[in-house]
Amino acid sequence: MVVLSDHTIKQEMDAGRIVIDPLGDGCIQPASVDLRLDKKLLRFIPDRYSFIDVRKPLDDLTEEFQIVDPSVPYLLQPNEFLLASTLEYIELPADIVARLEGKSSLGRLGLLVHATAGYIDPGFKGQITLEITNVANVPITLYDGMKISQISYLRMSTPAEFPYGSAKLGSKYQGQTGPTATQIHRNFTDPHNDSRQSGPRPYPDQPTKLRGWLESSPYQGDITKFARVMEVPVKTVEDWVYGRNSPNAVNSAKIYEVTGLNQYASNQEGQQQSLDLDENPEPAL
Repeated sequence: MVVLSDHTIKQEMDAGRIVIDPLGDGCIQPASVDLRLDKKLLRFIPDRYSFIDVRKPLDDLTEEFQIVDPSVPYLLQPNEFLLASTLEYIELPADIVARLEGKSSLGRLGLLVHATAGYIDPGFKGQITLEITNVANVPITLYDGMKISQISYLRMSTPAEFPYGSAKLGSKYQGQTGPTATQIHRNFTDPHNDSRQSGPRPYPDQPTKLRGWLESSPYQGDITKFARVMEVPVKTVEDWVYGRNSPNAVNSAKIYEVTGLNQYASNQEGQQQSLDLDENPEPAL
């Protein structure tokens, strides 16, 4: 692979093969382009889970907030981890891959901009999600629109046969806008992605008690209305209702408050709802 110079990057942008929108003034460097921080952030809420099961949807693991005033920064605390996004929308052709790295000056302060996701596939389109961590001993300021990272480009030996976003791949993050939470659970349910399972996990044959309650409730079986009351995504509630996934302790307590179903009452006393893993292993200590 060959790293593209500033001259070649400009040529590829003029040809419309590389897209960076909007391109900031003075952001093109000798062999990279500076990218800026968007105001939208996703903050983790760890007390919603006693541990994270990567097979299950994690839509309620984070909450979105914004840096409202460009002159007032967000203070990233020591060891704090959050998801952010580049202000810029990116597009890559089928024969160019990209690498995302942090800015040297920020790295010298202890600010890391990605945990592992520094590689961007050919064919990708969307804003880039940043996995930001403060490894310093004091808070670090994050300002809306600040230069936060840099992207470099490498030309491949041949164009990819199936670029990112191809229907064959089932690409999880194509076209993403703003910071996007993990979709790793789809590796276990989406037949496009590799997993130890050959296809989606089936729903149980027998209706769940939650489904029976919902159908006879004032919601008249409307999962969307019930999801609004629970303040969680519709897909998450659908999995609970049809028995494909179990709610965590916090959501089980909320379900009990709304439905009065005894199977969710144990979590009122702080007991962890079972995860219904395939082999029911004991959690590692």
